[in-house]
Amino acid sequence: MNSQLAPALGLILLSTIAGVAGQTAIKLGVSKPGVAATATGVLAIINLIFHSPLVVLGLCFYAIGALAWIAVLSRLDLSVAYPFLALNFVLVTLVARFFLGESVPPLRWLGILVIIGGILLVAKSTTAVQ
Repeated sequence: MNSQLAPALGLILLSTIAGVAGQTAIKLGVSKPGVAATATGVLAIINLIFHSPLVVLGLCFYAIGALAWIAVLSRLDLSVAYPFLALNFVLVTLVARFFLGESVPPLRWLGILVIIGGILLVAKSTTAVQ
């Protein structure tokens, strides 16, 4: 691994894991029977946010992820850091399949492998902000 990427890797992982946890919590919070039907319109969505502990938890995870991401951007070039957000696609797919029981077709798994390859290429070419 490039030595310039190493100091930011923990923050990238924190941001990614927090984002995936946020997505998962919000999905669980809005997937209760009857919730999706009531979440139409801005006021209904705001009401849902304040009455679903899982949605609030998901938003808290997003805040943690955003703070970690700000720290990442202070350490790496944007063109290096941003592609690592693709880790979210990989981890969300794994969580959706193995935790939420969603179906993931073979073509989507192939796409995940392509994403992982792209992340590895970016990591290999990393330069830090001067």
